[in-house]
Amino acid sequence: MPKQTKVAILGATGFTGEKLVEILLSHPGVEVTYLSSRTEAPVAYSKFFPRFLNKTSLKCETLNIEKCCKLADVIFLSLPHTVSMGFVPHLLGKKKRVIDLSADYRFKDTNLYKKYYKVAHKDSENLPKAVYGLPELFKKDIEKSSLIANPGCYPTSIILALFPLVKEGLIEKKIIIDSKSAITGAGRKAVMEYHYSNISNNLWAYKPFIHQHIPEVSEVLKLSTGVTISPQFTPHVIGVEAGIYSTIYVTFTKSVNEEKINNIYSKYYKDCRFVRLLSGLPKLKDVVGTNFCDIGFALDEKKENAVIASSIDNLIKGAAGQAVQNMNLMLGLDEAAGLL
Repeated sequence: MPKQTKVAILGATGFTGEKLVEILLSHPGVEVTYLSSRTEAPVAYSKFFPRFLNKTSLKCETLNIEKCCKLADVIFLSLPHTVSMGFVPHLLGKKKRVIDLSADYRFKDTNLYKKYYKVAHKDSENLPKAVYGLPELFKKDIEKSSLIANPGCYPTSIILALFPLVKEGLIEKKIIIDSKSAITGAGRKAVMEYHYSNISNNLWAYKPFIHQHIPEVSEVLKLSTGVTISPQFTPHVIGVEAGIYSTIYVTFTKSVNEEKINNIYSKYYKDCRFVRLLSGLPKLKDVVGTNFCDIGFALDEKKENAVIASSIDNLIKGAAGQAVQNMNLMLGLDEAAGLL
């Protein structure tokens, strides 16, 4: 049996950390060797989550960065925004491969980071080394990198839907995006709005025009296409356990038809394991529990405008699953290992 790579998860008790543990415990190429969270003393992981009883005997403990480095070669940082950049320099100095699931290394523009996360970036040395971890766009760079900035969940659904059309110069720069997400994307916080009685059978919009993921979308699309877009974005919370559904309204700059749009998406995604191109519009239930992004579209009668829809599981393709997909590429493993 091939040697397994040892991995650690820092922040193992959040929604994303829990999903990482679930995926990695079943991954054929890795061994989970270290878990940390904000706990006063080491606690069996199955005490936090009884579903892991008899699946792992690991304890979750307060972070000891030196112990982590001794026990693992790949480190997943499932930490709050602004925290990861305090650990990354040390981890890279120890020759570890790092996959950061926070926003700390997503922006190349430190002014944007400070504007949206209210803290000055303090690791300018390593920021240029970070690769944006969207495999469908940056696979070759990910394979050579030691530091991955795992994308945000909304940006994953939006960028994958828009990239081919923006790259081909087919749509106007003014775009309207309406996304709906499960509350798990906000993390495990003791907030009244997140209580079941408020979320169940409920829906609300928040942060129109100012959500921190839109500058991320704009920066990545400009980096990958050379085109600056100006999207209007309104995110919503919906009363479901998992998933994101993005509905995107675009106007074409050139004459198109269904065949042309299908050919463009196929041109960019035909070899992508986790993008599924549909003949109609996607449904959320088809991606929940998977690492797939489903994309479909509908044209108006004059074929001048379109609705592009994409759906993902916010905790898998939008977070933990994509992080594992990135790890697979970094380690030279099958990209889909542990994810199908």
